Amino acid sequence: MRGISAAAIAGLSIFLSAAHAEPAKIVIGHPVASDFLATYVAKEKGYFAQRNIDATLMKVPVITVVPQALLSNSLQIGATTLGTALQAIDAGLDLKLVAGAGRMVKGEPFISLMARKDLTISTPRDLEGKKVGVPGLGSFMEQFLREWMLGAGADAKKTVFVEAPLPQLPDMLKAGTVDAVLIVEPMRSMIVNTGVGKVGAEYINEVAPNVLVSAYMVTGAWAAKNADTIANFRAALDDALAYIKSGAPDLRDIEKKTIGFNSPRLATFDNRVTADDLAIFVKIGKDLNLYRTTFDLSAIVLK
Repeated sequence: MRGISAAAIAGLSIFLSAAHAEPAKIVIGHPVASDFLATYVAKEKGYFAQRNIDATLMKVPVITVVPQALLSNSLQIGATTLGTALQAIDAGLDLKLVAGAGRMVKGEPFISLMARKDLTISTPRDLEGKKVGVPGLGSFMEQFLREWMLGAGADAKKTVFVEAPLPQLPDMLKAGTVDAVLIVEPMRSMIVNTGVGKVGAEYINEVAPNVLVSAYMVTGAWAAKNADTIANFRAALDDALAYIKSGAPDLRDIEKKTIGFNSPRLATFDNRVTADDLAIFVKIGKDLNLYRTTFDLSAIVLK
């Protein structure tokens, strides 16, 4: 060992310790949605394992259960919409956004207002007096629709919003139980292809042309103790996004294996989330009187 400095020996020791460190065991909760394809790819292709993460993917029935699952430590990382995250933070929960997922860009819709075949939605006012099926009362999809109506001078109080699970909404539209529905892919395309209904409006991108709709969050307490794991999680997502952008032939197989179907349209994937991404949700919240809190957006997004 002559000629090797103490500092070099110490550095080698640290390297060897890190190399043999136990993988971080985490459970990642996600809904059945293609927004989170990067997570499915990172699991399937071993990118989490390469980053020293032993990840278990857990499907959640509705995204609104994720905040409480994080608090109970049933999940360590949870998929969310930005609206859901802000609502939970407004309720007093200490949550942090650590990565982005799906972005909706004008001209590439995967969430739409779908109307009955015989109903024309020319302006937001056409929804007054109508029944609209939504996958969750107070969901970001409903919030954006209310904002769209508000911006055109329409009165959303004259619209009846009917809550139902996503898979039931196409049948409700077909049966005439509702006049329109707020829907995501693949059910969006299914409604068109089966002749049940038609696109009424691409209302989200009429409110904002570029919206990060989904992301990943953790509790503040977990973040404070797991900075390395968060960094490795982000790196694994970056590896997965590079794989997605390569157009690898097995991407659709991975999607179907994980969530049971292939979406006809995919989100624009974006692993980054910034305070600016939250701004449109905060504006809508103020317009609709949804929040009591003045948010510190820079504190919500983990650096």
